[in-house]
Amino acid sequence: MRRIPWQPYLYLSPVLVLYAIFFVFPFFFSLYISFMEWDLLLDKKQFVGLSNYREVLGKPLFWKVIGNTLLYMALTVPLSAALGLVYALAIERAGKLRSLYRVLFFVPVVVSVSVAGLVFSLMFSPQNGLINEWLGLFGIGEKAWLQDTQLAIYALAIVGVWMSFGYNVILYISGLKQLDNEVKEAAAIDGASGWQSFRHMTFPMLMPVHMFVWTITLLHSLQVFATVQIMTLGGPNNSTNVWAFFIWQEAFQFFNTGTASAAATILFVIVLGLTVIQVRWMQKRTQWV
Repeated sequence: MRRIPWQPYLYLSPVLVLYAIFFVFPFFFSLYISFMEWDLLLDKKQFVGLSNYREVLGKPLFWKVIGNTLLYMALTVPLSAALGLVYALAIERAGKLRSLYRVLFFVPVVVSVSVAGLVFSLMFSPQNGLINEWLGLFGIGEKAWLQDTQLAIYALAIVGVWMSFGYNVILYISGLKQLDNEVKEAAAIDGASGWQSFRHMTFPMLMPVHMFVWTITLLHSLQVFATVQIMTLGGPNNSTNVWAFFIWQEAFQFFNTGTASAAATILFVIVLGLTVIQVRWMQKRTQWV
């Protein structure tokens, strides 16, 4: 009878315990609450079945929140990934200053979200804000970025891209390091231009990195919360109210724990579905090198 080695499981046990405490248990507890009506003040629970889900799906605000979240995702994910790739390619050709540029572009990743939110709130200020000062150089009048229902979501997207693309730069630099330079040298000898080499060789060979970058950036964009809370509180007129902030409002402002858990469960299902679809779609186009 073959014995199952227990040492690997022993080494993994601390991580597995932490994962169970902070991820597995909260997920199933949230799923349980989504089927309950829970009065936090009296600590009374009552099973209500799918009532919380029907209530969430019946709220006009919920569908507005979905639209805001999808718009934010459409603004941040492609731009963050594209800038990460462009700057990674530029840094690899930067010569002696390469290490300095890597540090500079990674700084936004390690900056506190609260600090970034406060700084950008000042930059987007309609009076003497740095963004309006720059726009004034081109003859563009002052804009109330965070108070305008049409512009506020774009201001948040700018912050989101600034905070995320530096991480993508590092990922793409790592991917570029793994490429076979002999293939590119052979293409250059055959007369391929820089653009042709990038389009037909570099870009396809980076497909595993593309897949990871898009997946991570997509997950982050769907779960954006801190910048919304610090900069706009979902306003004006719920124009920046995104999914995670909606869940927080339902749970901690309106004390609708059941509907908040139902919204969180729906978010989990959608995130999981989008991730699976994206990974499978990109795997079909991936050249593992």
